[in-house]
Amino acid sequence: MSNIDTKINDRRTTGIQKHGRAAKVVSDVLRSTCEELNDVGFSALRVEDVAERAGVNKTTIYRRWPTKNELVVEAIRNSYVTEHEFPDTGVLRDDLVQYLRIMIKRTKNPVARGAMLTLNNCTDPALKPIAEELLGRARGYRTSIVQRGIERGELPAHTDAELVSDMFSAPILRRLMSLGETVKPAYIDSVVDIVLAGAKAVPPPKAKK
Repeated sequence: MSNIDTKINDRRTTGIQKHGRAAKVVSDVLRSTCEELNDVGFSALRVEDVAERAGVNKTTIYRRWPTKNELVVEAIRNSYVTEHEFPDTGVLRDDLVQYLRIMIKRTKNPVARGAMLTLNNCTDPALKPIAEELLGRARGYRTSIVQRGIERGELPAHTDAELVSDMFSAPILRRLMSLGETVKPAYIDSVVDIVLAGAKAVPPPKAKK
């Protein structure tokens, strides 16, 4: 998180008790923002609608988040999945399958789905920094899962971990985020198995003469 983000968050949370009324208002507003993102998207989102959904006055929102962009960025960041939520089973295939199942489960939650849709279909320049940060973090974590498998000898040492991470996640994200289709467990298994089989079959790079 940047120094600017830290200062903004400090300003908004100073004096707020963890379980107090103010904390509940913040939680309700951030949740409602993501729900509105899920329903109408970033361009059509209005602070007035967020306020009505959260049961607060819009001036309450503007006091903490002077702009729509600030509100949306914090709502997305607040809802974003953290790395510790994903298990490390010690088996690459199991890690990949569980990662995808967790992500699919999150898309059934309107709060998480609103944030994910906004990030994955981001066209507004105002959201580009948060999209690059969080999508980059997700890609980095997926890559680290594959890299663990390489280090355990489950994939060849010359495997491109980032490429594999893109290949196993892209079909799932496309169906979920772009097409709005249901992803069944059998499809997850097939994607993971095909990607891993392909990665194992890639020959090492030829030595330069």
